[in-house]
Amino acid sequence: MRHIISRVFGAIALMLSIKAFAHFPTLSCQLDSNNKQQLICTAGFSDASLAGEVSLKVYSYDDELLQSITTKSDGSAEIPKPQGEFYIVFDAGHETPAEFDYAELQ
Repeated sequence: MRHIISRVFGAIALMLSIKAFAHFPTLSCQLDSNNKQQLICTAGFSDASLAGEVSLKVYSYDDELLQSITTKSDGSAEIPKPQGEFYIVFDAGHETPAEFDYAELQ
């Protein structure tokens, strides 16, 4: 009987841990249609919730920190487009960080 109970509790623990990790950070950016030197970015989560006020870090391809920006309460931010190659990181602290690479701009 103890063996069955431990399996049941193990299964419940596994299901709860999967649910806890069911969402991951997302980051989308695009050029401002009115100002091609400005990026509009939105940080959120895969469950469609917005990130709120979080830090976005802009790095060069040499891993030099170029900018650190705090998003608005809706997870959005306007970022001056850096010169050259860059990427932006949203690290939610509990999962793999979300990254946006300048090569994704259209």
